[in-house]
Amino acid sequence: MAKSGSEKQPGGMKGFFLRAGKSFYSGGIFAKDTSMWAAKILGKVGFIVAATSMVVFMPLLFEIGREAQMIEGERAQVKDLQSKGYSQRQLQELGFTDVAVHGPTVALGK
Repeated sequence: MAKSGSEKQPGGMKGFFLRAGKSFYSGGIFAKDTSMWAAKILGKVGFIVAATSMVVFMPLLFEIGREAQMIEGERAQVKDLQSKGYSQRQLQELGFTDVAVHGPTVALGK
């Protein structure tokens, strides 16, 4: 009897382990390729998010720091003017912010 072009696959336990090995190998290749694709996409998205965050939030952080310095300067002026006898109302009329005139409403722990 002549073989028809494809070899007969072994059966039994040997055939099962050969087919299982090929299946696990092809599943591993698929998982590797899929995870590499996902890593590339997530890397690009992560870079875009990080770059956008730096461009948007860094100036905001600088402005918050600058405002804190301005409030500290105003507090020093308010303290000096209060020692000279100015009332809180007079200081507000001079244009000082409420934060500088009244101080924080919550105790600051230092």
